[in-house]
Amino acid sequence: MLPRGASSMPPPPNPAAYFPPPQVTLPSGLEILRTYSGAVIFLEILFGTIVWILVASTRIPLPLLQGWVMFVAVTAWFLSIVFLCVFLFGYANRIAVNWNQTDFLFHGVTFVFYFGAFLLQAATTSLHHFPRKFNSTTQEKILADHEYNISIAASV
Repeated sequence: MLPRGASSMPPPPNPAAYFPPPQVTLPSGLEILRTYSGAVIFLEILFGTIVWILVASTRIPLPLLQGWVMFVAVTAWFLSIVFLCVFLFGYANRIAVNWNQTDFLFHGVTFVFYFGAFLLQAATTSLHHFPRKFNSTTQEKILADHEYNISIAASV
């Protein structure tokens, strides 16, 4: 016979024992800059800034294509800074997220967007020898030679 108030059922398992919070293997503080992830984030910020400057310094022959390139460059630049600040200021230890998976997804999505922006910028650059106005007698190119060189640098 069981004592009064006791049941034959075992107590329910503690969910915390089965679902532990994710471990952050990426370091916080300035140590993040010594990892591959920190180096990639730093390079994303650096090259995003360069693309942003190069695209902004040329005449925009195709606003829809180069508008997307600027959107990707500015958005990825801003999100990279925010992502880096999360690790620099130690917020990664306070937010219960699988940071390894988040880091992988962030770099993967950023790569896809930058690759798409590269294709659009390269397509715009490849049209440099076409005339700006097809019905005009003047042969003004879509991109001048100087802008063509800047556009090549932005594509790369």
